[in-house]
Amino acid sequence: PIINHFQNRNPTGFYAKKWGYFDLEDPDPKWKGKMRPQPDFAAVPNRDVKSTDFPDGAWQKDKEYMTRFLEEAKKLVNRTIEAVYGEWGVGIPQDGSVELTDEFMVNREAFYKWPKPSEQTLDGMTRRFIHHIMTGDSFKLVLGGHSAAAGHGAGFNASYVHQAGLVLEPVFAHLGVEFRSYNFAQGGMGTFQQALAGMDLRGKDADMLIWDSSMTEKSPPLTNFFYRQGLLAGNRAPFLYSGGGADPAAFESIGASVGGYGALGYSPITTSEEQAKTLPWAARYDKCGPGGAAALCDSQKYDGKCWVEREDFTPAVKQDDLVGGQAKWHPGPKVHRARGRALALSVLFMLQHALDKWEELGTESGHPVAEEHWHVTDFYNGIKEKVPTVDGCYPGWKIGVTRRGLRETNQTDGRRLDLEGEWPSRLCNIPMQGRTLWGPRNNPMESSLLSILKPNAFGDVDPNILGSPAYMKGPDYFPPDRAAPWSTPPEPEVNPWEIAGSRRLLDNANASSAQQINSGNILSGIEKENLPSAEEEAIARGKVNATALRILAEDPDAIVPGLGIDVKWGLSGVCDGTTHAWCERTKDVKCLYSAAQDNRGVICFNPLSGWVVFDVKNVKNGFIGARIEAWRGAGEIETAKGWKEVNNGGSGNYKKEGLERHLLQKAQQERDARYVEEMTNRIEEDMLLDDFSPRRLGNGQSCGASGDYIFEFAINGKIVASWDKDAFCAHYTRTGYNMDLVKLLDDEGVTGDFELAMRMSPAHSNQNSIMCITHLYWS
Repeated sequence: PIINHFQNRNPTGFYAKKWGYFDLEDPDPKWKGKMRPQPDFAAVPNRDVKSTDFPDGAWQKDKEYMTRFLEEAKKLVNRTIEAVYGEWGVGIPQDGSVELTDEFMVNREAFYKWPKPSEQTLDGMTRRFIHHIMTGDSFKLVLGGHSAAAGHGAGFNASYVHQAGLVLEPVFAHLGVEFRSYNFAQGGMGTFQQALAGMDLRGKDADMLIWDSSMTEKSPPLTNFFYRQGLLAGNRAPFLYSGGGADPAAFESIGASVGGYGALGYSPITTSEEQAKTLPWAARYDKCGPGGAAALCDSQKYDGKCWVEREDFTPAVKQDDLVGGQAKWHPGPKVHRARGRALALSVLFMLQHALDKWEELGTESGHPVAEEHWHVTDFYNGIKEKVPTVDGCYPGWKIGVTRRGLRETNQTDGRRLDLEGEWPSRLCNIPMQGRTLWGPRNNPMESSLLSILKPNAFGDVDPNILGSPAYMKGPDYFPPDRAAPWSTPPEPEVNPWEIAGSRRLLDNANASSAQQINSGNILSGIEKENLPSAEEEAIARGKVNATALRILAEDPDAIVPGLGIDVKWGLSGVCDGTTHAWCERTKDVKCLYSAAQDNRGVICFNPLSGWVVFDVKNVKNGFIGARIEAWRGAGEIETAKGWKEVNNGGSGNYKKEGLERHLLQKAQQERDARYVEEMTNRIEEDMLLDDFSPRRLGNGQSCGASGDYIFEFAINGKIVASWDKDAFCAHYTRTGYNMDLVKLLDDEGVTGDFELAMRMSPAHSNQNSIMCITHLYWS
């Protein structure tokens, strides 16, 4: 964040001359070129320092500075609004170059109707905006949803939440606030798999929350749960956006900020290819005339391509022509752009209101304005405390009970549900926590399922002896990507993020002189015949737990982390839902510009894998549960391939060396590549069902496709249950499509830190039986 609001600017650039620029310089020569003093915001919750904590010289209490700052801030917001209008030919630049005809004004009036929220919501957002600017806090716009919201067919960076962020980020940067847009939508799924983890996967500092999963989640309690966990489980109480069939209006009764973002209402009509060239860049093929002209828009619906040539890197595989995921229910880049601009305008109009109010308060009582107008701690907590009073979240039911009719249908896989397995509705009113290997997700390392997986005797959470987890695999070229001509308007066309940014960058000025990166494994320089064993490496690192190693060898049933689990990380790199992440940018990807972050990593185990052990901390409400895939077929445990006993006699694969280890590494690399391809195909197959009722009804998944088994789980070293296939099925609770859950602890009186372990019993299970855990939830 630019805490003192200084900005580099180029007043001679094309956009600055035509539209203006952020022209703030410190009015006090004493501070010119220097940082003004600030209080210690981190010393208090939510950065809510007292007004008296601002030291002498702080800009927040300097009347002259605040006058200039608010003047420039208001111009900035208005200029950015006009730039968005200008993309469709109805904006008014400051240079007077547009003639304000009657037709122009009619079209301008029709372009966007702001769905102005209630005064309560405006007051809440004004408080939030003033607070964040005064304290240099961050501002986060968060979306959860299905494949259409994720940008399939258009491209991840082209998705509408990021199209809003593209415009808003430079605005907030000028105001000293780091803005980020997050897209956590997942193809072929809804939002419940994330919401059950509270805000751990979506980020606890969300300021605005959008639900967009109408194709995959038709049940109102699901959207209610999404919103209420957003309020309960985070550090803040976010603004709740309505739309797509979701209505958070009930939460306004407890003081929450709610509202919609509307839609753009005007766009020039395209009648031919030649005529399209005369229209504003963003409006071309946006709306087409009747008859043959209508086909023009259809032909240009998907124009997102996969690569822009660069001199420092060439992909190893031929890039696809267009971004994949095209389907009739997946909008193209133009629809996402328009929706994103409407979303951005709704934020800008609220910000405009806040700046006007801030100026008014400062005029009345001076600066800094009174704490009652900008402190947020009591505001957030007051809303959180009242969430349980809002109805609509599985009232009087247990979660999953709406699916009990499945027990009365003829399920070809023998699927049945039992009431005892259903999850308690009390989860609606308690903040949930969770970890997963699915993505995108906030802070991928911390929110990873592996972050709570207990290390084995050799100090590893992943016994894959390659020794290089997918998160750490570097990209094959450095960011940023070259500007894409299909998504970046050429000068002199209106470019709202350049205008909001106040200066024009030189072409590719930010592009690094990238070199290709060798992303091979860390042992690639050692001759394969001389590879040391993974055991020797662990000893050299001082990571071996001799006691655990002895127990593994002496007692295969001992509840210690096993050596035969299969960790399938999925995509490499950082996949955190932002456009700033560098996710799966490797030379073998067929469409690098799709930037897709959909990821379904898993931890799999079979009867020879041993125990999978998690450290579940800070359980406050006596609940633990998991999403477990029992339907996977045989042959998916590469780690334990060829084993005849549990943990391979207590040594796993750690004693393999030389050529034997080299071959195992090669097999693991091939497995990882194969899994990413299979995972991508599975997501695409799931997305094909997005538009059909079988998904909404919840097609059953098998309780085990490879014979009988005994599933066991233990808490704090004591086995709680041993379920055969029928018993497991009885506890396998369906809450939505592809959401089959198992409850492992449900006792309100139990609190503390717990060790949770699970396995498939080696003595009573078919050796081909496999289970995979994807999510772990607790409260």
